Amino acid sequence: MSNDPLKSLWQAQEVAPVHFSPEELGKKSRSLRWRVSARNALEYLACVLVIAGFWNYLREFPQPLLRLGSALIIVGTLYVAWQIHRRASSMPASPGLPGLDYHRQQLERQRDALRSVWAWYIGPLVPGMVVFRWGVETQLDASAPFARGLYANLAIAAVMMIVVLINLYTARKLQRQIDQLPGSN
Repeated sequence: MSNDPLKSLWQAQEVAPVHFSPEELGKKSRSLRWRVSARNALEYLACVLVIAGFWNYLREFPQPLLRLGSALIIVGTLYVAWQIHRRASSMPASPGLPGLDYHRQQLERQRDALRSVWAWYIGPLVPGMVVFRWGVETQLDASAPFARGLYANLAIAAVMMIVVLINLYTARKLQRQIDQLPGSN
């Protein structure tokens, strides 16, 4: 509980639901489907590029840790692509499901996928990155084209953390949209 009466008053306020005409709701649903499809297409393209890059490393480097790390990253990326499809793709509308319920369901699906991105998007890539970076640090000479040392590893961890934070922020934005729908508590 907060001791700040203004903060308590603000938090206790009711959020007025927004009412949509069927046309507005259809437009919002189509817009959401388009944004999800475009985002997923970019994610799938990124997966293809990661797989191609690490397939090249797998073939090019004879060092065991670099090869194992590359293979783990490829497997992790395939898992991520499957999870994007499974968790974060738009679902077709059910014939008996009203438009508002369908829109709410899709917003909730995207919110849930974004909230758990650390587990199904970042997590599967971590073992491969750790092994690959271990190989870079221990099995390559200093003239290798990869950044080395603590700062390089911290930069990779920071990028992963930023991805998680951006997705959590976006999930909160989706939750606010859900809260504004009629019938939300």
